[in-house]
Amino acid sequence: MILISKSPGETKRLGKKIGKLLLPGDTVALIGELGTGKTVFSKGIAQGLGIKRNLVRSPSFVLVKEYSGKIPLFHFDLYRLKRAEELNTLGYEEYFSGKGVVIIEWAEKAKNFLPEEYLKIELSFINENERKISLTVKGEDLKKRGILCQ
Repeated sequence: MILISKSPGETKRLGKKIGKLLLPGDTVALIGELGTGKTVFSKGIAQGLGIKRNLVRSPSFVLVKEYSGKIPLFHFDLYRLKRAEELNTLGYEEYFSGKGVVIIEWAEKAKNFLPEEYLKIELSFINENERKISLTVKGEDLKKRGILCQ
């Protein structure tokens, strides 16, 4: 599915809509250049999960932040990751245990560490304000739940 966002507000609203559909154990892989709106999208997902509006920030100086909501959120930002193997020092497998939702910004840096099932969201520039947002479901469970049909 391909969508066009005309503003950061629209990007956040789309994230919120998707956040309301996510369940514990779901993973969202965000891919896109710097400034395309990955963190804005993450803030929307967090709102959809019932996390306070201004709480979520880009965890660029740490690899993961945890937030409490109706469903826990584990927010990874791999921007500063030099080698994917650095994830092993975090015990990253625990985050995929099904206790919460996992969002991974810069997910392309750790593609071999992603679970078998996830929602892949690619954001790209159209112009200064508009973004192309491509959503792809990887795995049968998310497809059966019709997460992109909502």
